Amino acid sequence: MLAPHRYLLVAALVMGLAAIQAQAQYRPQVMAGGPGVNPNPFIAPGMTLQQAAYNTAVLGKAYQQIPPYLLGYNPYPQISIPTGPALPAPPVALSPYALSTVPGNNPYLSSSSPGSSPYSLSTTPSSYMTPGSYVNPSSYGGYGGYYPQDPTGAALQGYASVVSAAGQYQVNIQQARMSREQARQMSIDTTRRRIELERWYESTRPTAQQLRDQENARDLERARKDSPETDISSGKALNVLLNSIQKSGQLNLGPNVALDEDTLKKINVAGASAAGNAGMLKDLNNLTWPEVLQDSGYDDARKRLNKNLALAVSILKDGDPVPDNTVRDIRADYKTMSDKLNDDTSELSASQYIEARRFLNQLNQAVRALTDRNAVKYFNKAWAAKGKNVAELVANMSKEGLNFAAATPGDQAAYKALYLAMREFEAGLTTAQAQK
Repeated sequence: MLAPHRYLLVAALVMGLAAIQAQAQYRPQVMAGGPGVNPNPFIAPGMTLQQAAYNTAVLGKAYQQIPPYLLGYNPYPQISIPTGPALPAPPVALSPYALSTVPGNNPYLSSSSPGSSPYSLSTTPSSYMTPGSYVNPSSYGGYGGYYPQDPTGAALQGYASVVSAAGQYQVNIQQARMSREQARQMSIDTTRRRIELERWYESTRPTAQQLRDQENARDLERARKDSPETDISSGKALNVLLNSIQKSGQLNLGPNVALDEDTLKKINVAGASAAGNAGMLKDLNNLTWPEVLQDSGYDDARKRLNKNLALAVSILKDGDPVPDNTVRDIRADYKTMSDKLNDDTSELSASQYIEARRFLNQLNQAVRALTDRNAVKYFNKAWAAKGKNVAELVANMSKEGLNFAAATPGDQAAYKALYLAMREFEAGLTTAQAQK
């Protein structure tokens, strides 16, 4: 019984040596890229090996999604359960994968001949000696990886990796496009929200006219109560009450508040577009210079300035403009006194310097008024505070387009009296309009 098997082993050894020799002859051609094997042969008209492998892979993936029982096959063994003690033992359906040494039950064993099973030892050289066939290196001492793999399988695996990478690249590209589009949409939404914020801010922010109206309302409220002395002397409080009375347009509704003529003579007025304040020029003979400016160091400039100012006023009273050379001499003397006052700052007290500087500033406003084209109106009584009562005063100032100018030194009491009279008239006019 052992002799046939011994012969088979000898024959297998011979065949193995022949396969090794054939593989050695084929391997240099494959590794050198020679024409040993076509890696992509045609297995049918118009069908290459790679295309057939790809089609088979696609069908295999599709079949994997189908349960075996839908194809009429149950891989699990079926056991018949007896229904009573009298029944014979049920036959057991053997699994085709169960271990068996019986050739009839194991499809991989054959009783006819060793070469009839596709996986049994075969003595046919063509089954394993074909050039390009794979030889298991583990059967020759375990030198795995020495012989190259099947080039067709390697090519298919490489193509599959390329296709997978290309597909993933396209997926990444689409995801990047979606992310970029989302960023664009967020940028557009941010811009829209910014525009809405700007519109809301513009709708809530007060305009320039609204700010002016609010400021005028605050000034009027303060003038109606009790304005500070600075607002009265500067003429601001008087102008606020004047504007309120002029806006009413109904002077006849106000009370009769009489005004003293001597008081009005000390009130300075100016045109709406006029420059300077000619109040100091109305009575040069009684002009009182501060003590600091009466020092000997200011005598020459002060005397020349007094002389030239009187000359300019006399020319204006005659209706003629002031000559340019006279204006230049006045400005030169004024600058001399102003520069000397700045040089003497360290030798003066704070009150002395403030008094002298305020006087020079008012004198500068008078010099500016001399050069105004309407300067003659200051001396022909066209621009003057006139009226027996507040209503007449407001009417005359509205007709000439006049405003109240700042008070000159010594006229603060007259400004205070006029302020009280105008406040009384404005309050009575407002009450009468409310009751009408």
